[in-house]
Amino acid sequence: MPKLLPPDDPNLLKAVTRLARGQLLWGWLFIGLGGLTELAAGAAHPVAGLPFIAIGIACLRWSDPALIAAVATLLALSIWPALDTRASILGPEPLYRVMNLGFVERGALVFVKGILVYTALQQFIILRFLYGTEGATSDDPNLPLIPALIPNNTNRFAIWARFVAFGGITFSIMALLLTLFAPTSTFSRTLAELGGSLGAVALGLGLGVAFSPTDEREAALWAIGLGTVSYIASAVLILQLP
Repeated sequence: MPKLLPPDDPNLLKAVTRLARGQLLWGWLFIGLGGLTELAAGAAHPVAGLPFIAIGIACLRWSDPALIAAVATLLALSIWPALDTRASILGPEPLYRVMNLGFVERGALVFVKGILVYTALQQFIILRFLYGTEGATSDDPNLPLIPALIPNNTNRFAIWARFVAFGGITFSIMALLLTLFAPTSTFSRTLAELGGSLGAVALGLGLGVAFSPTDEREAALWAIGLGTVSYIASAVLILQLP
């Protein structure tokens, strides 16, 4: 029968400390990135940086590994604005507004973002075990069990993510309808950016919850599906706008 590791195990305590420091770093990094994006975007893209700020505040408020999956998702999706200046969901890229980046500099920016995505994913994969593994299944019956060392807020995140995903779908549909019936309206871009941004947040939170211990996995899967649809639909619509 597998043994339960003691809560005061030095390696587990180091992991808890690592999680707290990581959440602090990601939180302030995302708030800063969101603020810079808002300043660079201006009135033309009023919601561009808000997803970063929202996840950044969540990271400072809750020390949940599931939020790191949302961090990785938003960072990965922010690579698109770094490659295509027409992409305005989670963009425009703020560095393009303050300096003229060539091909090499843009490649370096994408590489740095890729490293950050990889780092966040690795942290999530490892630190999610701090939720506890007593209810997990394993091929190794003698693998030690990890006690729950942090509060598990995944049920709450799943419900929020599903709600945000429905919001993303709603705004994406509104953007499409406005484009069809009022092609000259510039507000359709804002609605599409809002729908895509909400979809990106829902997708990230949904992934974080789905791969963590939770009682609301169905809600998380709804968030992943609806969030993906709203993001892709909004992205396609934005590319068609003048």
